[in-house]
Amino acid sequence: MSSPVTNDDQHLLEVDDLTVAFGDGPGSVRAVENVSLSVGAGEIYALVGESGCGKSTLAYSLLQIVPPPGQITGGTVRFRGASTTTMSKRELNALRGAELAMVFQGAMNAFNPVLTIGTQVDHILQAHPEVFADPKDGRDYFRHLLDLVQLPADRIWKSYESQLSGGMKQRVAIAVALLLRPSVVILDEPTTALDVLNQRLVIDILKDLHRTLGVTIIFVTHDLAVVAELATRVAVMYAGRLVESGTVEEIFKAGRRHPYVEALINAIPSVLDAGLRVRPIGGAVPNLAELPGGCRFAPRCARAEDLCHETEPPLLGDDHGHLVACHVVNRRPELVEVSKA
Repeated sequence: MSSPVTNDDQHLLEVDDLTVAFGDGPGSVRAVENVSLSVGAGEIYALVGESGCGKSTLAYSLLQIVPPPGQITGGTVRFRGASTTTMSKRELNALRGAELAMVFQGAMNAFNPVLTIGTQVDHILQAHPEVFADPKDGRDYFRHLLDLVQLPADRIWKSYESQLSGGMKQRVAIAVALLLRPSVVILDEPTTALDVLNQRLVIDILKDLHRTLGVTIIFVTHDLAVVAELATRVAVMYAGRLVESGTVEEIFKAGRRHPYVEALINAIPSVLDAGLRVRPIGGAVPNLAELPGGCRFAPRCARAEDLCHETEPPLLGDDHGHLVACHVVNRRPELVEVSKA
């Protein structure tokens, strides 16, 4: 599914030991803590976890748009080797949209209700005159993108957001994100607010866009069924930390798997086995201001041992780069501690 990754683009986007906190001083809450990962050109990379795990905050950090009072307090984010965490506001504005674009979870509210879609697109083109030699070229390209997301270009161009359905708004938001021809597009829960038919349509469209445009896709979701169909690699977060990372095959089929990921998979309803009972995960995601000692999943884990409640497990990887942070499943001498997924 993914495009070939060249040596130069092997680590198109890198996150090193990133920590994002809300508030200052002893009362601050770390929504993302010591997370490291890398995304290569042409990948479809999924950030997965329950609500409150920090995955959206991590996604916002990639563009340096964490809402206040949130702030990056440690680590770095690099795009093509350049640190975005030390860029000026002017440099970041040049990067956003043109290289790194985002489709926010609230796509239903992403448009100005008193301006037509076409007018808003013209405003974007006016703000980035360097992308197209002529504004008409930009308008024509947007119409092409609307065709790719299976929307009637003439109608959408003249429409206000109130005249579009939820599924149409989501697809227009995707087209707008791709307008300036970014290398990476980040989508926060792109299917959550949609009905089943529109979810299916958006998944198929993202596959087509990836194949047609070669764009790198990072998407945030709690839906492992979407991950299994769309992603090439996956990072699973729990309570602000990365607990497992690997290819889709490793996440769903490998024998070495984090108990939290195992529980997420068991919670997926099966249409093939009507007699299989769905097993919900007991307990609740911990309050980030009152985290348990040791492994953060230990209070909900049926396999937890004394060590799990005492010591935070390191993230260990095998020869293939499959990373897991779990004392119980990492009892193999060949596993080594690594800092990147």
